[in-house]
Amino acid sequence: MEGSYGSLGLRMKRTYRTNEANELLTLKDFVEHKFMIKDQDELKRIFVKDLKRVLLKENLFDLIQGFFDLETDLGNAFEQLDFEVSLVNFDEFYKNLSPVLMRSLLENANQPDNAEMILKSIKEALRIALEEELVQLEDLGAES
Repeated sequence: MEGSYGSLGLRMKRTYRTNEANELLTLKDFVEHKFMIKDQDELKRIFVKDLKRVLLKENLFDLIQGFFDLETDLGNAFEQLDFEVSLVNFDEFYKNLSPVLMRSLLENANQPDNAEMILKSIKEALRIALEEELVQLEDLGAES
């Protein structure tokens, strides 16, 4: 009995910095466990890791769901932060997605039996916009 109570305090004081070796932490983990994110750079690192996970999804609908889950987790994290966030948002993502998506749809509009090609082009457009978001965030890290 004594052993289980003795470690209780250690488990309750967990933060990201004491768990840095744990590469599995996500924005959702921070929100659910109320871990503190110390600054915008730490938020960006977590977000980049989550974005890379989304990009690993092969199925279009899983990719879309993963993106919306990440967007929700980011919004929930913003509510818990005690600093202003300017680096991490989806403004550029949406700007990048629109033209790529429209062009890919237009290119496949006149193809016979184009339903499969349209789905494939939507997936590719989404992937390109997400990768562009990732590149921009990583470039910001290189400038710091």
